[in-house]
Amino acid sequence: MKKIDLHTHTTASDGIYSPRQLIDLAVRNGLVAMAITDHDTVDGLPEAMDYAKSIGFRLYPGVEFSIEYDTGSFHLIGLNLDYTHRGLRDTVKRLAEYRDTRASRIIDDLKDHGIDIPLDEVMAEAGGGAIGRPHIARVMVNRGYGATVRDIFKSYLVKGKPGYIKKVRIEFNEAVSIIKKSGGIPVIAHPVSLECTDMDEFEFLLKGFIDAGVEGMEVYASMHTPEMAERYRVLAVKYRMLMTGGSDFHGDKDETIGNYQKECPIPYELYPRLEDYLGKRLQQY
Repeated sequence: MKKIDLHTHTTASDGIYSPRQLIDLAVRNGLVAMAITDHDTVDGLPEAMDYAKSIGFRLYPGVEFSIEYDTGSFHLIGLNLDYTHRGLRDTVKRLAEYRDTRASRIIDDLKDHGIDIPLDEVMAEAGGGAIGRPHIARVMVNRGYGATVRDIFKSYLVKGKPGYIKKVRIEFNEAVSIIKKSGGIPVIAHPVSLECTDMDEFEFLLKGFIDAGVEGMEVYASMHTPEMAERYRVLAVKYRMLMTGGSDFHGDKDETIGNYQKECPIPYELYPRLEDYLGKRLQQY
């Protein structure tokens, strides 16, 4: 069965596979197309795109921005963008500087709570990529503070727990603007994470997002049950949005690449629709 996955992460952010390793894994698992959407960085894309081209694999260059938002968690994917765009690179460089400062502050806060996590071990875990909370969590597992990364995030690194330092996030309108300027498609990632009280509230927000330039919605997401996915699909059709799907693959969270839930493949038909969408979009520009 042919499969696709439009939301994955590599060692350039907080995944455990290098860009090349992730592509090899995708091919072994029957994927014919994939997007790499690392958190607030495009550093893994040059290697990924070169390798994908060399083996004839369809890879969409992307990014996943964490958006400043009052409630819940708001992530915006930039799909099929020009990762060499100067404005985009300047933006992710600024975010990387904030992130590195945050990592040091997290480690300092953990130390204040009697948890000694050496920065050099965290840097080694990140493998030269951007340091994120999962890298710190993995070192904490290695040092016996929890059995799994999930365990760590239940007791540390989250709001109200030791090691929590608020993340500096990009503003929504800036994120939409830079994605579009770099030729990408702004896509709402796992919309259930916005924590709306009901679908009416989400639809109200969605109309504002569309007016601001959002073009797509991740209907099939790792945080969505099939029933949730169907509700988001109905809204995507209603507003003629591009539908995407992704596993949010990192490699250490029991995910299955190409599936949005363990036994639920991301619908393959999203792939030709995306190709058609990109073709029409190119004609418009």
